[in-house]
Amino acid sequence: MLKHASKLLGILFLLLLSFIYTEKVVKEARNNDPLMKSVMKYKKENDIKEVEPTIYNDELILGVSGLLVNEKKSYKNMKKDDTFDSKKISYKKSYPKISITNNYDYFVTKGNNKNNYVSIIFKVDSSNNLDELLSLASKNNINLNFFVDGSWLEKNIDYAFKINNIDSEIYNLGYNKVYSKNMIKVTNNLIESITLKKANLCLNETKNNKYKKICKENKMVSITPLIKDSLVSSIKNNLEKGQMILYDLNTFDTSKFNLLINTISSRGYKIVGLSKLLDE
Repeated sequence: MLKHASKLLGILFLLLLSFIYTEKVVKEARNNDPLMKSVMKYKKENDIKEVEPTIYNDELILGVSGLLVNEKKSYKNMKKDDTFDSKKISYKKSYPKISITNNYDYFVTKGNNKNNYVSIIFKVDSSNNLDELLSLASKNNINLNFFVDGSWLEKNIDYAFKINNIDSEIYNLGYNKVYSKNMIKVTNNLIESITLKKANLCLNETKNNKYKKICKENKMVSITPLIKDSLVSSIKNNLEKGQMILYDLNTFDTSKFNLLINTISSRGYKIVGLSKLLDE
């Protein structure tokens, strides 16, 4: 019995060696193929490397993802005709080592400087000014971001549908404006049932580490906007790529909304949802 088992293990070992050798031969032959050499040359000249984020203590400004040529898929796409064709190049995204797709330890203060994007955020814990603001956003075709309180949302589901219907984004402000282990998922589930998108952001104005930990446990990024409740005249001098502009809807003067968006647009910035602003 032992001899039979030893013989079987020996055969398996030989098969494994044969497999490794065959794979090595195939790989070497493929790499020496003129077509693969052309693909690899193209990759070397056209790969866009990722850029790591800027980190100041516990704050993070987003990095930029890279776009790399997938040589195996590209080679496969062209092999049938055995001719190099740049239109058949296949790419893969390459994220920074520290990315908000896998790291929740920082307070994100800005998006990256890849595009001329800024985001406008409103905190919502009552219906004050909301109807008027939604009407203005719809007329101007502006994508806004609303962090809504869970206790208010439970009684005002219709507003969440109105926000979603004008292609603006909804995120979790906490329950009674507090992020707690027991209620964070309840509010997220309610938001996600309406938007059919992940409520993956927390608003952390005061850099509360307890809230950040709770959000991290739920794979939610903590954002800390640098511009808060600012007058339009002040925003003129502080706009930068990736900036997040935060207002409390209860105190926001909706009569200034058109002036706000015109000021931002006139300086060459596009107002977008946070999902786009925070896309590495």
